[in-house]
Amino acid sequence: MDIHRIVKRLIKRYETRNPLTIAKELGIYIEYKNYTDDTKGYFINLLRNKFIVVNSNLNEHDQQIVLAHELGHAILHSSRGTCMIREYTLFPRGIHENEANKFAAELLIDETTISKEQLAEMSIDQLSCFFCTPQELISYKFDNYNDNIIKHYNYKN
Repeated sequence: MDIHRIVKRLIKRYETRNPLTIAKELGIYIEYKNYTDDTKGYFINLLRNKFIVVNSNLNEHDQQIVLAHELGHAILHSSRGTCMIREYTLFPRGIHENEANKFAAELLIDETTISKEQLAEMSIDQLSCFFCTPQELISYKFDNYNDNIIKHYNYKN
């Protein structure tokens, strides 16, 4: 599955990287609910209606990451029914979670805002600061990127 290509098509079609806008354009219902810290969000496909629920107690930045992740499930795994983030982590939890994390990273991080030369010289920590994004998301964007692109960029960890 070429997640990079899927996300590029969505960005081009809807002219945005905003997961809320894309979800609404796709007819996915978004709800914000008050949950404890252990539930960050989830996707559910119920009777052909797609819903994403995000914890309203999260800060806006984390809500956007959770929304992008759940949008990944809605697009990539809608036949699964329900996908849930209980404890917020971008670390591997299985293939579907990795794919949803990759989707979120591809959607939220615009690699065109940095030159290949800058990218080659920056660490994950520096890229995290540059993109104002957690290091784990940076890793999904660049470490799991097409191997040829990593070699081309001479990406340093």
